[in-house]
Amino acid sequence: MNDPGRDHSALPPELESAGVGLAALIATGTRDGIAIVGPDGKLIFWNSAAAAITGWSWAQAAELKIGELVKGTGALVEIRDGKWVELRYSRVEVNDQNFLILMFTDSTSHMSLRSTRQQLRSLGLIDETTGLAGRDLALVQLNQAIALARRDKRSVGVLSLKLDRFRRLRETADGQVADEVVQQLAKRISTFVRGSDVPARMSDDSFLVVLSALTSSNDSAVVAVRLLLVLAEPFDVIGKARSVHCSIGVAEFPRDADDATSLLAAALAAADRAQLMGGGQYRVASETRA
Repeated sequence: MNDPGRDHSALPPELESAGVGLAALIATGTRDGIAIVGPDGKLIFWNSAAAAITGWSWAQAAELKIGELVKGTGALVEIRDGKWVELRYSRVEVNDQNFLILMFTDSTSHMSLRSTRQQLRSLGLIDETTGLAGRDLALVQLNQAIALARRDKRSVGVLSLKLDRFRRLRETADGQVADEVVQQLAKRISTFVRGSDVPARMSDDSFLVVLSALTSSNDSAVVAVRLLLVLAEPFDVIGKARSVHCSIGVAEFPRDADDATSLLAAALAAADRAQLMGGGQYRVASETRA
C-alpha cells in the first residue's frame, strides 16, 4: 500500500544508503521528469517535475506502471492522447539490485509543430526537399509584410534567386547530389537572413527571400550582394566540393511595385535579366526597366 505521508520527491532509502544524497538534490530540483523503478517493478521515486509534465500524481504513475514506457521503440512516447514526452532511461546496479531510472521532458509543443509542418507539406505550402516555405505560403507572407510596411511607412524587399546552370547539374549528376546541393543552399540562405525574413523555394531552381521592415531604400541590394558572397563559398556535397552560381533579382515595395504579385514579378524579371547578362550577379528591378 502506498504511504500517503511519504515524501515521494526524496531519494528512496536504498539509494540514499549508497551515498548519492547529492543526486537526490539534483533530481528534486531539475526541470526534467525523473522516475525510479525498483527491482520489483514498483515506482519508488517520482519528482515534482515528473508530476508537472505528465499531470500524474505519484499514485497514478505507480498504478500505470511507468517503467513499461521503456518498451517503446522510440525516444518520443505519447503517454496519452496529444501528450508527448522525450524519454531517456538507464539501469543502475546498487547493492546487487537493478534500478531503472527514467528521465523525460515535455515534447508536446515539438510534436504539435511537427504535425503542423506535415499538414503544410501535404497542402504543398512547405517544400519537401528543403523544408522552406513554398510559393503560396511565400506570397501570403509577402502580402502580410507589405500590409505592415504600408502602415509603418517602411520598405519590403524581395530577392528572387535563380541557380545558374542547375538543370545541367540535374542532367550530369544523380538526384541525390542535386538534392543535397539544394538542401545545403536552403540552409545557408536560412542561416544568413534575419529571423523576421522569409526564405522560400519557388521551383526546382528558384528561391525567394522576403525582406520585411527595411529601414531604408536600397537595403535589399546590399543584402543581395552579401548573399551572393555567402553562396559563392563551395559546398561539401557527398565528400566533393561543389560551387553553385546564382543570379539574384531585387525588387522593393513601394519603389518597384505596390502589391505582392507585381513585386514578385518585378524581382523575377530582374533575376532573368541577371542570368541573361552572364549570371553570378544581381540586378535591381528599377534598373531593369530603365
